[in-house]
Amino acid sequence: MTNESLFKYAESQGHEIYYRNLSHTKAITLEQNDRFYIALAKNLSRIEEKELTAHELGHCEYGGTYHRTSSHDLKERAEYRANKWAYYQLAPPDAIAAYVCSGIVTPWDLAEQFDVSCEFMGKAIEYYQTIGIV
Repeated sequence: MTNESLFKYAESQGHEIYYRNLSHTKAITLEQNDRFYIALAKNLSRIEEKELTAHELGHCEYGGTYHRTSSHDLKERAEYRANKWAYYQLAPPDAIAAYVCSGIVTPWDLAEQFDVSCEFMGKAIEYYQTIGIV
């Protein structure tokens, strides 16, 4: 999935994305009146923008927003679900398996194929291994 397709998806779902000067984070999702608003920091790299947009859309799609005073469990659940949505959108397990079968097996080579960071790919693979998919 490309940055452009993520933005089109957000638009199709009625989610609005803005670029803002953010001092304590690179991205945040807010929910108001049953609508989601995503703020992304200015000057992100293309890959950062892609990964953060997918993660924030995960908050929108799973309804996983929270307040800074929310319980740790609620925050962790929302972050887990947002990450899960991002992994499935940017590096689906069946596509990873297809690359592995073709001989592309290292996290950095897989990251290059999916146009994501090595860190993101490593976390996606770890997630899929934890649930027994990859």
